[in-house]
Amino acid sequence: MKIKSRLLGINLAIATLLMSGCATQTKLTYEQISSQYPQITSLQSDLQKSRAQGAELLSPENYSNASALLQGAISAAEDNESNTAMTKATAGLKIIPQLNRNVENSRNILADVLAARESALSAGVMTLQSQQLAEMDNDLRKTGSLVEEGNIEKAKQRRPKLLQGYTQLELEALKQGNANLAKSSIANAKKHDAKKNAPKTFARAEEEMALAMTILDADRSQTAKADVHAKNAKWLAEQSSEISETIKDFDRRDYSMEDIVLWHQEKLSTINQPLGGQLAFNKPADSVVQNLTSAVSTLAAERNAALDQLNKNKQMSQSQLKAVEEKYGQKLAVTEKERLALLAKEQADQQKFDTVQAMFNPEEAHVYRQRQNVLISAQGFQFPSGQSEIQTANFPLMNKIIRAIKTFPNARVEVNGHTDSMGADLTNKKLSDDRAEKVAKFLSEVGEIDRKKITFIGFGETRPVATNETPAGRAENRRVEIKIINE
Repeated sequence: MKIKSRLLGINLAIATLLMSGCATQTKLTYEQISSQYPQITSLQSDLQKSRAQGAELLSPENYSNASALLQGAISAAEDNESNTAMTKATAGLKIIPQLNRNVENSRNILADVLAARESALSAGVMTLQSQQLAEMDNDLRKTGSLVEEGNIEKAKQRRPKLLQGYTQLELEALKQGNANLAKSSIANAKKHDAKKNAPKTFARAEEEMALAMTILDADRSQTAKADVHAKNAKWLAEQSSEISETIKDFDRRDYSMEDIVLWHQEKLSTINQPLGGQLAFNKPADSVVQNLTSAVSTLAAERNAALDQLNKNKQMSQSQLKAVEEKYGQKLAVTEKERLALLAKEQADQQKFDTVQAMFNPEEAHVYRQRQNVLISAQGFQFPSGQSEIQTANFPLMNKIIRAIKTFPNARVEVNGHTDSMGADLTNKKLSDDRAEKVAKFLSEVGEIDRKKITFIGFGETRPVATNETPAGRAENRRVEIKIINE
């Protein structure tokens, strides 16, 4: 009985020790996870690449799912739950191909929208109008969800509103000027502790800002000169913010000075990877930089030589083509380059049309593309009954029409007047002529559009676009059409 009791005590002690060992098991570090779980490292790298392409906005559901799996895998790995960590990381990696396909589809469908967003960001909207940008990005995210669902047509229908929104954000940011952008960037840098973590760079930003203000105080007309220093201040403030964030990241990971040097060497190795070979980190740092600079310079020289040869070949090819044309008097087939040029022109024309379409709301006008031409059917004019004078209430609409025409600087313009069926035919014809003439005159005198490029004519009630039996239909028929002719 005593032996059984002693054996029971020993077993309890062993169990207690085992439980104690499990309870005190230390969590894995970030470096240990990276070493032991290559799937987690791959998933993290793939997500970073996808995010750089805008996945968070352009394929939000897939990006969110993959990110959640990554975080779950890291948490499980930290707690030494290897099976769970591997399962989650593998599941996340399976999402990546579809995520990238959705991002590519969204980028193709929303190319003009993304270009407008990038312009808005360059204008400083992130610091000046962060709330409005967040709202627009939320709309863009919803559009990306439609692409994920395969609802491409509905996603395309949202383009004009997105394009108009980001374009408006850019305009509002630009109106605030570079000085305000610099001030906002400096204030943002302070929030990121740049004054503490990057004091030299932050001080240079403040010095450039002070210099810009001094120039403006001395002479308000010297805006161009002040802008140079304001832009420098903005750039340095943003640089100080990034330096501060990098330092914070090092602190969070408890990096030693050796870890920091190794981190920078790893970044240099990534840059060198396309060049091939191994950087000589066993040599002084100046030697490493010199060798890398030399390799890049050699590559640049080879590229320039290849471009020169390509230009020479192009000149020779053009000369040979011309000789063949002159000899045989025939048109040669369109080359691949010409086909690509036509495709690029079509994309540019479509972007211009989308820009014009986004200018008008449905109450003002409907915008149609007719091959290379654009038709603006403006039913938003408020002409008094039987009159042709343009009222001040119509000035905002006229200004949009002027901006639309100037989007196509080489185009001709045709102004057509239309009425409803109320009144006599001859009276309506004369009224539509007068209204078309007044609009054409406004475009020329106020919009400064070449009068020689503008023609006008009235069609009276002969070309209705809706029924004349209802007030709403008659309102649509009382319109002025502006045709922008590019052919």
